[in-house]
Amino acid sequence: MKKNFYLFASGQLSRKDNTLLLEREGRRKFIPIEKIESISTFGEIDLNTHLLSFLSKKEVALHVFSHNGWYSGSFVPRKQKVSGKLLVEQVKTFLDPIKRLKLSREFIDGAMHNMLRVLQRSSSKIPGYKDKIEGLKNTRERLQNTTGVNSVMAVEGAFRQYYYPILAGLTGQEFVTRVRQPPLGILNCMISFGNSLLYTRTLSKIYQTQLDPTVSFLHEPCEMRFSLCLDISEVFKPVIVDRLIMTLLNKTIITEDDFDKEMNSTLLTNEGMKKYVEHFEKFMEETVFHPTLKRKVSYNTLLLTECYKLIRSILSEEDYKALHMWW
Repeated sequence: MKKNFYLFASGQLSRKDNTLLLEREGRRKFIPIEKIESISTFGEIDLNTHLLSFLSKKEVALHVFSHNGWYSGSFVPRKQKVSGKLLVEQVKTFLDPIKRLKLSREFIDGAMHNMLRVLQRSSSKIPGYKDKIEGLKNTRERLQNTTGVNSVMAVEGAFRQYYYPILAGLTGQEFVTRVRQPPLGILNCMISFGNSLLYTRTLSKIYQTQLDPTVSFLHEPCEMRFSLCLDISEVFKPVIVDRLIMTLLNKTIITEDDFDKEMNSTLLTNEGMKKYVEHFEKFMEETVFHPTLKRKVSYNTLLLTECYKLIRSILSEEDYKALHMWW
């Protein structure tokens, strides 16, 4: 099974024969390329085009983060799995306002269902649980009356305004509003960092299929990001990121000592990011029993399966049904 490799220290990454060589502070470490799905760097890494060609040949994605955890961008291999037919149908679906709206609603409805499921699992710890859940359900019902993608996004924003304070209460954190760039407060910081990890993981899974990551439905396609990753990630943020945050904070795996707090930002320390990444990888390998596949599957597999579900919907009349947590 291939793994995702993380580099937190500065150094030079290069090709050595048929594998990778990391050199830092006079030390050399060989990294077997055949065992790697992606590489994420969080330090000052020197590399060259010879290495990038090698990574492309081996179908290894390279994700670049700054030393404080800001996602900068990705180098992705030349796609090995391409389909002109799927690309044409993907674009046609985007251009069809009815089909696009239907997919957009389903992404967000799946996300809302999963957020409600996360709260339901901790209902005994939420004061006034019934009233709060009723308010969230009423907001979710507004989704069916949306007439365009912007109105779908507006309902999703209203839902999260109610949801995040409840999540904050479950993790013992204060929360005023969602602040992204830069994040302000521990919960905002952990949401932003977790969403970035999920975004890059989703990109890696999309590249294992014939989907084009630049053609999206909920988020507007643009030149600066792989917007389809954002669509699919919406469904999995509560399933993966929010639940992981609750574990990391409630079990004091990550504490206030793992953050650098400045006047206008809250950022994870290098040690804090290492802890987060370690437990993110463990979480992604955890399994749940899949009622349709009749076997246990990991969260990595669920993410890949979601891509194939979307493909089936684009190529046929089969409706896309976003992942709804059943466990």
